[in-house]
Amino acid sequence: MKRIIASIIAITSATLIAVAANTSSEPLKMTPKRIRIDTYEASVSANLIIVQPEAMPDVLDPSVYTVEANGAERKVTGIYRCDERGEFNAAGQYLAFGLEFSRRGSPMVYDGKTGFNNWVKAFPVSISLAKGKSIKVGGVKYSAIDCASDNMIPGFISESDIMTRGTYTGPSTGLAQDETIATAAYEPWELLSDGKKNPLIIWLHGMGEGGTDPRIVLMGNETISLIRDGIQSHFTTDGGADGAYVLVLQSPTMWMDSMKGMSMGDVPSRYSDVLFNAILDYVTAKNPDVDPSRIYVGGCSNGGYMTMNLLLRHPKFFAAAYPVCEAYSDSNISDAEIGYLANENIWFVQAFNDTTVKPQDFGMATYDRLMEKGAKNVWYSMFEDVTGSDIPGAKYMGHFSWVYVFNDEVTASQEQKAGAWAPSNNGGGSIAPQGHANLFDWMNAQRR
Repeated sequence: MKRIIASIIAITSATLIAVAANTSSEPLKMTPKRIRIDTYEASVSANLIIVQPEAMPDVLDPSVYTVEANGAERKVTGIYRCDERGEFNAAGQYLAFGLEFSRRGSPMVYDGKTGFNNWVKAFPVSISLAKGKSIKVGGVKYSAIDCASDNMIPGFISESDIMTRGTYTGPSTGLAQDETIATAAYEPWELLSDGKKNPLIIWLHGMGEGGTDPRIVLMGNETISLIRDGIQSHFTTDGGADGAYVLVLQSPTMWMDSMKGMSMGDVPSRYSDVLFNAILDYVTAKNPDVDPSRIYVGGCSNGGYMTMNLLLRHPKFFAAAYPVCEAYSDSNISDAEIGYLANENIWFVQAFNDTTVKPQDFGMATYDRLMEKGAKNVWYSMFEDVTGSDIPGAKYMGHFSWVYVFNDEVTASQEQKAGAWAPSNNGGGSIAPQGHANLFDWMNAQRR
């Protein structure tokens, strides 16, 4: 019996020694490298964290990990081996932690002092093992990992990285100084190499997206949708590739800024000339592959103001315009200017419950005058309110009508008759402009 007990003790001791030898007393080191920020209607979210582990775990199980990003706990939905930009690579030396979408802990914030959106100053991230969980690496058990960063905003990756960023400098309008505006351009190789001139879509941002980083413009209002397949598929060129170039421009402050404060059309914007010259420079020097007869301009709110400003200052330059909740006061548009606008191709978009830019004082009033003037190719989508799609049934403030544009849901217009207003969330109206069942199909058909 004593021999049996001694044998059991020996075996048990050996087992404990073996287990101890295969359990690390130190945490597994994982170095945070980058986050990917994705954009949605009315929000952005950091949905991917890329780390470099000192050794690769044997099994990649998302339920084992917990993540805290910018103070918010985030559910891990998947883990995979990848390259340093998060692209799947079965032999990659990095790990990508996919996170469930959340508006909490957003990497973009609104600064009430400046009135602009901007990236947070710091975006701390930590990855830990869930309570009671462990992982194995080469058969060695780890009960903890060391993975934390104080700030992962610098060097973040996003869908906007595909666009070429730059600047343009020129004289101010009304001020004795130069102005510099930032730019971002989408120039797919398919268009550059198809041997044909191709259309250009221009977007002018709202008041909250001023500054010097056009990624704020592209991601703050989901402007990046303009380069996605859904909207790109509406644009065609005979004998060439499908799709369109996209040019996004950003003012340092707001487009409505003038020598006398905020302009609503009573005085020129300080950016009137530098903006138009930046567009001319792009289509003549930077990208001469643009078809000059197919340049389309639009923008929301303060960018809608600038869209109207460009139409009034440069009649017949643009093939079509799509001002969204535009803020150019109708009281500042003369009867002669209504005559100019009546000969343009315009599709307005707004929500009837917009309290930031009241339709009755801006777009609605201008549209009624255009109808009375006999405008033939001017349309207006008037939605009842703003209902989202990313989160079905989500309601946004009435000013956010650009959500419908970027969700590719503007499919109809009001009647072409003064005072015939019937707000509808069914595409924005009941009329198919020129027989087209979509804003971008209509736009694609317009020529200067």
